[in-house]
Amino acid sequence: MKGDYNFFSDKKDDPLDAVCPKLTYQQRLWGFLICSGIGWFLEFCAFISFFQGNGKEFAIIFSIGNLVAILSTLFLSGPKDQCKKMADKSRLISTIIFFSTLTVTLVLAFATDLTFLTLLMTLVQFCAYVWYVLSFIPFGQKILKKFFSSCCEFE
Repeated sequence: MKGDYNFFSDKKDDPLDAVCPKLTYQQRLWGFLICSGIGWFLEFCAFISFFQGNGKEFAIIFSIGNLVAILSTLFLSGPKDQCKKMADKSRLISTIIFFSTLTVTLVLAFATDLTFLTLLMTLVQFCAYVWYVLSFIPFGQKILKKFFSSCCEFE
């Protein structure tokens, strides 16, 4: 597959729609995997920081890791396509909630001494991240809802 094709279709890319329009399919895939890996590595490092007792550092590194992992998808579909997908009515609320919680977490971590609230927002951010990611998986959110509703049923 030539580098000037969109990952998800055979249509030619608009140069503004691709992170690196001359990358081949394999290079885009490697870019996605490496960038995702960096994001997940940062999240892992954040947990090390958490267990060392540094809540603010945890929140900052975890948030940056989440952001890097989300940005890795730009390699697959390009910024314009990705923004369209994020603004799609089926996931717009998930997108807004995720980026809002990420922003609030970083503001709390940098601008306040409210470590407990910062950690709580990090947990909310993680939940929003999972919900956002599931919006890209067919029936992902519906399956998670069904799972939790079955866990909460009482006999």
